[in-house]
Amino acid sequence: MNAKHNANVWIKTLLATSVAVSSIAQAESRLGSLIEEVKVMAQKKSAAEAVQDVPISITAYSGDKVDAMFAVNLTDIGLNTPNANLTPMATSPGVANFAIRGMGTVGQSIPSADPAVGVVMDGISYGTIYGVVTDLFDLESIEVLRGPQGTLFGRNVTGGAISMRSTRPGDEFEGRLRATVGSHERKDFSVVVSGPLNDNWGAKLAVLSKDHEGYWDNKAIGGKQGAAESLLVRPALTYQGENFDAALIAEYGDMEGDALGTRLFWTADDGYFADPYKDDSTLQGDKGSSDLEWVNLMLETNWELWDGQLTTVLGYRDLEQRVVTDIDGHVDTLFHFADGTGIDQDQLSLEVRWAGSLTDNVSLTAGVYLFEQEYTYAERRLLLDVVDRRGVSTIDHSTAGIFAQSDINLTDSLVLTLGGRFSTETKDAEVGVIGDPNATGNCATQLAPFEVKASLSDCEPAFFDDEKWNNFSPKVGLTWDVNEDIMAFASYSRGFRSGGYNVRFTDLTFGTPDQASAPGPYNEEVVDALEIGVKSTLMDGKAHVNFSLFQNEYDDLQRTVLNTSGGQQILNAATATIQGVEFDAVLMLTDQLVLEGSVGWINAEYDEYDYATARTGKDASAINFNMVPEMTTNAAVTYDMELGDKGALTWRLSYSFVNQTFADDLNTLPVDQYELFDASVVFTNPDENLKVSLFGRNLKDEIYYDFGINVSAIGVRNYYQTPPRTYGLELTYDF
Repeated sequence: MNAKHNANVWIKTLLATSVAVSSIAQAESRLGSLIEEVKVMAQKKSAAEAVQDVPISITAYSGDKVDAMFAVNLTDIGLNTPNANLTPMATSPGVANFAIRGMGTVGQSIPSADPAVGVVMDGISYGTIYGVVTDLFDLESIEVLRGPQGTLFGRNVTGGAISMRSTRPGDEFEGRLRATVGSHERKDFSVVVSGPLNDNWGAKLAVLSKDHEGYWDNKAIGGKQGAAESLLVRPALTYQGENFDAALIAEYGDMEGDALGTRLFWTADDGYFADPYKDDSTLQGDKGSSDLEWVNLMLETNWELWDGQLTTVLGYRDLEQRVVTDIDGHVDTLFHFADGTGIDQDQLSLEVRWAGSLTDNVSLTAGVYLFEQEYTYAERRLLLDVVDRRGVSTIDHSTAGIFAQSDINLTDSLVLTLGGRFSTETKDAEVGVIGDPNATGNCATQLAPFEVKASLSDCEPAFFDDEKWNNFSPKVGLTWDVNEDIMAFASYSRGFRSGGYNVRFTDLTFGTPDQASAPGPYNEEVVDALEIGVKSTLMDGKAHVNFSLFQNEYDDLQRTVLNTSGGQQILNAATATIQGVEFDAVLMLTDQLVLEGSVGWINAEYDEYDYATARTGKDASAINFNMVPEMTTNAAVTYDMELGDKGALTWRLSYSFVNQTFADDLNTLPVDQYELFDASVVFTNPDENLKVSLFGRNLKDEIYYDFGINVSAIGVRNYYQTPPRTYGLELTYDF
């Protein structure tokens, strides 16, 4: 009896232990995406590297982590990345208003202003800021590289780069179905199916459909403002041979809906004033509209060659957007982008690079990059209920670059990095004048009533020019493996953003910057960057702690200024020094509890800024950078609760804080600090192929803003709306 009893006890103990071990393993699996070392291609080597092994400041997100955050677009990624402000532009949906470490195209929706923060999707570097803020879906990883990337990414990234990679077909057939319903009549559905076709070929099809009703009450014309719907289709075909692999990825996207919401809170003529932080309704007389459509095609090939890998990336993108926007936010037509406003852009790029080992102690990545794009931008403005002004411009832009970066092992623990890139950029410009007094036909300035056709095809350019810019961007770095867990690094690098032309040119009078805008050209922007940092992986991989210090010095800084007539002008207006500190950490306290946190502090100071000094009477050092918060903070806690054989509940609460800033260069329009709380709870069944999620974003229903305008020419001040509290229920099934 005793032997039998003891045997039963042992069996029960073993079973209980087995269940406990299984539960711990499942919990680690569920929370693994929060602590795992994401593989990244930031250094474009022959194989992906763990992010903790890369000696640059980079924040990487796996696709699973993006899902766990319920991130909608890159703006949400920016809230979780130190010193990154990845907000959209107000005047047109989908347009990036991105800044990293204080540098970006902040406040500019001018298509000809080259992105200071480069965005790369599956190897395609987007040529404009248009069509960038789209739905996050079907992603393997997102890499946010902070600071200028002049050597390997090169193309005009004086602020940083964001590289996204979609999923590839795996060795087994698999799929995912996801459906979401939520507030504001949100309805999403997506499906991803992928797997092998045979021993060499694989295929994938991913489809996403989303739509929601408006977010904000329109008290002028009734109803809601901010409705949107989108469709994304991404097929892929892959080939895997013995020494060769290839991937062909296509993407079709369509985003339609209202223009963005505008919160008017002050007018000069009728004396209207309202507290914009007490009420998020809108007084827009026109909801506006946006129709953004694009096609991407990417072919990547990899050959094993000479103890390394030869990679080619051929990319094509075609983009069209049409917008109607009530910019002033007033019930009357003070300043609208009217029917006919939009951009047509197409681009073609080719990168060929080899990455591998030259000797046991020397590795090399070297290649060439070719890029060309052409875009035509048309703008039709309705002003003060009486004037209809039009203009059309075309820019033909080509880039060629040659680059190399080498890691040299000086000792077993010390690595010297040497790199450089020579780039040449050429732009041919045909710039029209928005409101050319000499124009005829559909391009002539018209007075109300506006009965002329919206087509701007008859518009003729008024200014013709071409310019070429050459630049050499070096990099020198030193990496020290302190021990197996800690790495320290230091680097000097240079980045540049080419000069260009202003396709929002509004006056033929080439006067002072305060009297008229000008078509250009303006000169290139150059940054010299110093950085030191430490990356550590502690507690047997259960903790990642990273820290960095940086100083960036900018010369011929490109600023888009708004003159007293309401015209936008791009000037090489300033020199500046930007310094900052960044800290981020992830800690798995137990197998069921993960803590995450990051802090970014930045001091962005103008050394010279003659235009702003003349307008404000302030010394340059007393003028704040617009839309550059001094501090950004993020924290999150995730807890996994086992339910025995019923499954598990995963709870997550996250917090983001963004410091006060200003919406304009002259610091006349402050933007208050804000904090956001998000939360979710996810039920996972025992087989871990079914998830039911309840999530909420901006739980405090905080009224906050990312951008605004103060236009004395039309006598208005307003902010541009951000989403209120949203929530939803999501069902995910993996098969």
